[in-house]
Amino acid sequence: MDPQQPGPTPPPGPYSQPGQPASPPPSPGRYGPPTQPPPPHGRPYPQQYPPPQGQPYPPQYPPQPYPGQQYPGPYPPPYPQQYGTYPPYYREPRIVPAPPGTPYHRLGRTPKHTWWRPLLGTLLLGALAFCGTAAVVIAWSIAHRLIAGPFPEPSGVDLFPNDTENLALTLVMLAVLTPFVGLAAWLVQRRPFWSVASVLNRIRWRWLLWCCLPALGYIGLSVVTGIVVDTLFPAQDAIGTTEGEWIGWGAFVVPALVIVLLVPFQSAAEEFVFRGWLLQAVGAYGPDDPNGRARWLRILFRSPWPGIVVSSAVFVSAHGYTSWAMADIFLFAVTVGWLTVRTGGLEAAIALHVLNNLIAFLLPAAMGRGDQWDVQGDAPWTLFLADLPCLVFYAVAVSWLARRREIARLS
Repeated sequence: MDPQQPGPTPPPGPYSQPGQPASPPPSPGRYGPPTQPPPPHGRPYPQQYPPPQGQPYPPQYPPQPYPGQQYPGPYPPPYPQQYGTYPPYYREPRIVPAPPGTPYHRLGRTPKHTWWRPLLGTLLLGALAFCGTAAVVIAWSIAHRLIAGPFPEPSGVDLFPNDTENLALTLVMLAVLTPFVGLAAWLVQRRPFWSVASVLNRIRWRWLLWCCLPALGYIGLSVVTGIVVDTLFPAQDAIGTTEGEWIGWGAFVVPALVIVLLVPFQSAAEEFVFRGWLLQAVGAYGPDDPNGRARWLRILFRSPWPGIVVSSAVFVSAHGYTSWAMADIFLFAVTVGWLTVRTGGLEAAIALHVLNNLIAFLLPAAMGRGDQWDVQGDAPWTLFLADLPCLVFYAVAVSWLARRREIARLS
């Protein structure tokens, strides 16, 4: 036979058009041959691309090659309406962050948000806090008995006869709350573990160190205003910044080490609970659309102020302060809550809380009043007067520094 002459034309196959050579049947795709049973979800399998030779593209699909692998995400629009939002083989992620452009107080308003998730997360956080603190007390008591021997029956709220050990136990009991907050957000609200920390879903350590500078200014200004107030006002209204005498380095070094090592974790844990979880739990209830009936109420709940006020009130109730001391701590909580939303994270609140608590614990320990670390109660009105300009200074300084450093406020 002449090699240049065409051979006989094979008979047409099932996938050929009249007058065209036969083509082999299409290879099985992701879901097997067309004769396999229907999928369990009741939806038709997506047609393979490219279609068999001579058959047109279905009109609902985009006319582009499709090699047989699935798309990494949803079908490019338009796609069949029977598939809903995602094609049948798409698996929705378990953990979903907040959409881009979300402020800090609404990071709990993710696509998985429902009305019961913040409530259930709060109950879970309370249960974890109870079990975790109880486990710390039991483990600490066993370790104390093994190392130092038996200890007498507890008197009052103190478990051990040593004031420094009681302080260390209390600080550790509060410090273990930080991972519980992230666990509640991860398990119940289905959002990133560290989304409670900032809009970047992490602790911004460099920004935290920058916030320590205005926090040091706050401490220095507090000392100055305290001395001025004690000088100008009578003794019954004095703050009492100079009570006690120096106990010496030998008696001060051990409690100082305990305070310096544990107070940062205790203060950060309180911020994660109150300015983190509670503020975002209330902010998650703000509607996505501020329009509609009761428009002013919907706009109010979208703002951070309901969360700031509620978390500050709970923060005050968690302490034993009364009268003007209660007003002062409420002002402190509102200030750091506003800064948390303003800077998009807990770093400014943690920096101020840590340095404030360091001074509050170190000064009594240095003056021989280490047994009064857990004493909370009333305070003169001059304390509120002296602390007001200090908090204003810190808020202004951190806001200015955040603008200069271009700190992210939105996710």
